[in-house]
Amino acid sequence: MKTLTPSLEDYLEAAYTLSLKEGFSRACGISRLLKVSKPSVNSAVKTLAARGLLEHERYGYIRLSPAGLEAGAEISGRHTLLKDFFVSILGMDENRAGEDACRAEHALSPEALGRVGALAVFLKAPPRRRLLLAARAAVSKRKAA
Repeated sequence: MKTLTPSLEDYLEAAYTLSLKEGFSRACGISRLLKVSKPSVNSAVKTLAARGLLEHERYGYIRLSPAGLEAGAEISGRHTLLKDFFVSILGMDENRAGEDACRAEHALSPEALGRVGALAVFLKAPPRRRLLLAARAAVSKRKAA
């Protein structure tokens, strides 16, 4: 499969997320989720369909192909990993963490993402959890001062 642009990854991730709930998505749902125009969604859907990642009925449902499901799950997994790291390890606000995860998921290599995940597991382990919480509390005190 050809590499997707960050924008196309966002459209595929949105279609994947919506498809998890109902088994399909629609252009209007993707448009609302990404806060973009319907013509932008239609253009991206045509490109993703041409790459074999989804099937689209004109004015109808958008369904992910097996390759689209696999790619969507991988993109969504990167986003979830980073958002969890930003919230649980760095103590960031959920909304900001989601926005930053969306930007970072496209920029980091698989190796870097793997290491972020491994670091999160390491820091969440019980022996280190207290140190992590203490460090976050110290940072919060500095911000308040």
